[in-house]
Amino acid sequence: MAQRIKAQGYTLNQLIARQTVRAHGERAVFSRLSTTRQNAIYAEIVSSAGRSNAAVTRAMARMRYAGRGLIVVAVALSVYNVATATNKGTAFKKELAANGAGIAGGVAGGAVAGLACGPGAPVCVTVGAFVGGVLAAFGSTYLW
Repeated sequence: MAQRIKAQGYTLNQLIARQTVRAHGERAVFSRLSTTRQNAIYAEIVSSAGRSNAAVTRAMARMRYAGRGLIVVAVALSVYNVATATNKGTAFKKELAANGAGIAGGVAGGAVAGLACGPGAPVCVTVGAFVGGVLAAFGSTYLW
């Protein structure tokens, strides 16, 4: 998703030209600016590299509701599984193990994805947490 959003980046010269026009108007020429103003252009380019995409940030903020909804669904399914089981003690332990492993796997998957992704971290962490949680939960129930 991050690659699709930013399929092709700008060259340094393109960034300098864009920022020069943005800061000093259409007729400004970078090479004619004072050293102080040129350095300000460079500083703005470096600073802008660390800014997040507002649309992606808003989308990730909305994803938290999906995460909370999934927690409610998982707890409801666990309660149902324990309530309908013939051996409630064993079913409770199995559900506790699956949910605990899912949470731990989600944390681990999100952490690994965050380290691996760099600029696409918000998206990668979300996907990594989901995949890690699912794999850990299914793995624990498979081993049970």
